[in-house]
Amino acid sequence: MPHPKEICIEDLELSEQESTTDQQAPFIRCVALPGGEPGLALDGEGMVRWMPDGPAAYGLWISADERLVLLRAANAGPITVERGGRRVEAPEGKPVILVDQDLLRVNGRRLRVHIHGAAEAIYPPRPLTAGAIARLGRAAAAALALGAVVGTPGSGEARAPGPPPIEIRAQPPAPPVQARPVECTITAMKPSETAVMVHATCRGASGITKGLFGTILDPRTGRAMVDGQVMVKEVNKGKVVCVTMKLTKPVKATTIRFMVP
Repeated sequence: MPHPKEICIEDLELSEQESTTDQQAPFIRCVALPGGEPGLALDGEGMVRWMPDGPAAYGLWISADERLVLLRAANAGPITVERGGRRVEAPEGKPVILVDQDLLRVNGRRLRVHIHGAAEAIYPPRPLTAGAIARLGRAAAAALALGAVVGTPGSGEARAPGPPPIEIRAQPPAPPVQARPVECTITAMKPSETAVMVHATCRGASGITKGLFGTILDPRTGRAMVDGQVMVKEVNKGKVVCVTMKLTKPVKATTIRFMVP
């Protein structure tokens, strides 16, 4: 199973300004999730989005062979990938493989992609503001933005002698396999720094594995709760520990539903 990856998306217009404010963030720290799951995306304006409610204009996800992928949705505007003097407009519905330092052009914006390696935690996009960069100084800021915070030097993709050609694959993410619902009873919710850890017990837990996504159910309707997505972090003899993807504080709920292959 592919693993989430930590990346930074750099707005080159903001990076190149002589002075910026704390409201302007040249770097956005992000986590790209395995393909087929809701997660990291860009909207039609080139802004970073997380768990969008509707189809994303440009999805950013991890392929089965652990590569960062850009997927342009049907009817989305043009987006261009540039690398080593090459330029390719991403076609609709066909994954484009991204590598460290690729440049994306969308709706007049220039975005640099920095790939840092496997993610130790799942979290929504976080801005790294210009004020924070200025307080650290130029040398420290460069290290921070390009890897010191989100991965040690060398934790990103290995550099080849010259950039590889831009790869476009024929097929979008495979449709999800047929799955059975498994409902788990929530026993505790414990807030952490940026999310909530949800503890639950499951009957018929066979098939629930680390990295599986599920949804907290709204106790009033029995349907998936808005912003209720979770990911399994630990499994032990019918007990699971999950991390929420959007929620930052506990909610009144009793059940998590997983769709288990």
